[in-house]
Amino acid sequence: MGLRSFTILRNVIVTTACIGLLACTAACGNETATKPAASVSPSLGSVAIFTPSDGITLSQYTPLNKWAKLVPEITQQLEHLGFPSGSISTHKDNNLDKQSQDIQDYVVNVASGDDSSSASVGETTLIVAPCASTDKTVAQYGDYVTKPDTSSDTGNDAASERLSSALELAKKSGMHVIVLSNDISGVTPDVVVRMSTANMIGRLQAKQLVSKLQLGAASASNPKILEIMLPVSPSSEESNISMQFAQEAFKGMWSVLGKYFASGAAISASGSLNANTTQSSWSSVSFTVNNDADIRQELERRLDCDKSSPTHIDGIIAMNDYVASVVIDELASLGYQGSAADINPSITIMGIVGNLAGHKDLVKSAVPAPNHAPYDGDSSHHDDAASWPIVTGYGAYTAMLPDIVDGKLWMTAMEDRKAIAEDIAQATKRLASGNSLTSMKSVSKTTVNGKTLPVITEDLVAVSASNLKVELIDPGYVTLADAGL
Repeated sequence: MGLRSFTILRNVIVTTACIGLLACTAACGNETATKPAASVSPSLGSVAIFTPSDGITLSQYTPLNKWAKLVPEITQQLEHLGFPSGSISTHKDNNLDKQSQDIQDYVVNVASGDDSSSASVGETTLIVAPCASTDKTVAQYGDYVTKPDTSSDTGNDAASERLSSALELAKKSGMHVIVLSNDISGVTPDVVVRMSTANMIGRLQAKQLVSKLQLGAASASNPKILEIMLPVSPSSEESNISMQFAQEAFKGMWSVLGKYFASGAAISASGSLNANTTQSSWSSVSFTVNNDADIRQELERRLDCDKSSPTHIDGIIAMNDYVASVVIDELASLGYQGSAADINPSITIMGIVGNLAGHKDLVKSAVPAPNHAPYDGDSSHHDDAASWPIVTGYGAYTAMLPDIVDGKLWMTAMEDRKAIAEDIAQATKRLASGNSLTSMKSVSKTTVNGKTLPVITEDLVAVSASNLKVELIDPGYVTLADAGL
């Protein structure tokens, strides 16, 4: 079906007779996979899942959570709850224009009764993760992160209008709509599934840093020395997206770290953060990333590596696992030694390996309090200047798991994909059965397009050496071999 103007689609909504003129025999979306027609449960109906295609992997470092992993898990959970396999169709598109066309075709076919393999209009649920503008920096956090709203800058108004009109037609026709990750302008879905946001990612890493370094026990006389490596894309690559993402991530971090810098319990090795820093000071720690060399040079600049000996650094928030991988390599080349297990040790590397291999449980010992020796203001003269710092990231890259096991990367994080898939399937069944979502533990309320709606949210999963087995290996996300064991 050819591209229709927004005006024609509005007429479809108003005039039912026009629906038949818009119907077509096959969806125009890219890579659509619809299962063969089968008998549809009269109580549950059919489900159509629309997601973006997985982005092209630019290096060996790929976030663990991809759309190609989530969709089969949603399908599996739906079948477990009684949806016939033939009533579930999956569709993936590599841009908003194709996706909006795909969804419009599907909705019109069902609304007009032209799709004999579908349930009736009132027995259809659409699960939609809209294609959103991104760049390679934001993509390094994974497929599920909520992207900044740059709809006014994309120049793709026709596709946005087509998508919102098609979903509003679906709603007016009695279909259920579940929206994942990013909001859709002009659409009031039945439920929103909120995944990770920049603010959540920043806040989580800051909290992990505070906990591991025991910042609450630090003081101005013996502060902890920190750096925040906040990457943004070059201006030629839709930098507005990564800049907005960086702003929100910094707000999340500073909501946790601000009080420690204000009291002097935390300082910055580069001087980029201080007691006068505010939540809007994100640009003081942001830097442009084209390649690995940019990260290496920025870290060297921050640590003032022209000095004859390494500058003491207690913690580095690297934001995502790609940046963390380069930071780790550069720290090693600069002469830093040891591991995160040496800092306020509650576990040992041998204990970690034994636990992951299933040989024994971790036995945590008491965590020693920080040393309160006076700080002379020169981090290069610290007794353990070359000791390995805490490094945090995000994305749970499989290639980085060995660095977690050996203590070079203290923690990474990811969305709880299996829990999210269960939530989506459960919400779909409840909507199809006419039941409320309020009793679901993961459901709260949020405002979307001026209306209060149910929102599904799962906590992000922080992964360190002590819980890698429980969080990643036992659920089947990765294998022992992936962790280098």
